[in-house]
Amino acid sequence: MRNLLRRSTAWALFALAVLSIFASSIASAQATIGAGDGKNTVSVDFYKVPPGRQDEWLALYKKYHFPIMQYQKAHGQVISETVYTRAVHELSPSWDFAIVIVSPPAEKRPKAEFNRSQLIRKLFSDIEDYVKGEKARWSLTTEHWDESWTEVDIDNHPSLYEPF
Repeated sequence: MRNLLRRSTAWALFALAVLSIFASSIASAQATIGAGDGKNTVSVDFYKVPPGRQDEWLALYKKYHFPIMQYQKAHGQVISETVYTRAVHELSPSWDFAIVIVSPPAEKRPKAEFNRSQLIRKLFSDIEDYVKGEKARWSLTTEHWDESWTEVDIDNHPSLYEPF
């Protein structure tokens, strides 16, 4: 009985993984049918932090992640990065920081000089300190999610379903 339960659980987890991959590919396919081809991409990263720890999180972000973004801006991988916090209190969705990153279309971005690991090693000579700082920032992050947006040219192609 225990073996059967284990096998059933394994198959259920496998099926769930396959379905989630399938569902995400359908959602991605629908949203990227060409409406944003050649347009900048806007990524919005949301972070929720425990009450009273926002300044600590922001200092860690500035020290350990912001230099990476600055490098990417200087080398054409990113056009802009702006950190936001709410101007008013809202119940939902609950977040403390939204970081908006605008990137050029993939086909217009210069080839990155370094992969992420190489870039981190270039920017931070003390890797142990970097790892400790990033772990501290992520330990303060109670929730995190990313969204990626692309512009829809409603004047020239007002459809998300009709291929170009």
